[in-house]
Amino acid sequence: MPLIVVNTRAGNAVDLKAKVAAEITEFVHQTIKSEYYHIGVLFHDLASESSYVAGKPGADTVINCNIRGGRSDGAVQALSKGISDIWHRSTGQPESQIEVTVSLMQAKYVFRNGKHMEEAPFA
Repeated sequence: MPLIVVNTRAGNAVDLKAKVAAEITEFVHQTIKSEYYHIGVLFHDLASESSYVAGKPGADTVINCNIRGGRSDGAVQALSKGISDIWHRSTGQPESQIEVTVSLMQAKYVFRNGKHMEEAPFA
């Protein structure tokens, strides 16, 4: 945790995903001060028939960021905007087709390595 889940249309090249994952990892580390080894980026590749907007086939990318609570509103907003910017710049996808959400989790409910996660560093 943080866990960044990118739900997007299938077809992005492996090297693009690796570049985006590295850029997001560095940005998350700098923005909310999480240790690198806690930051995960997952890609869910969606078939064209698995993505709809307003009930019609769509091409939106939805990026869900799960982080431990305790960060300032400014840090959380910077996180969502920055990840949106990284995706837009890296893929060329229009900003109108990108949505980034941030869910704040209580550390005491998150387990990693069989233990509760520690409280988040303040950012």
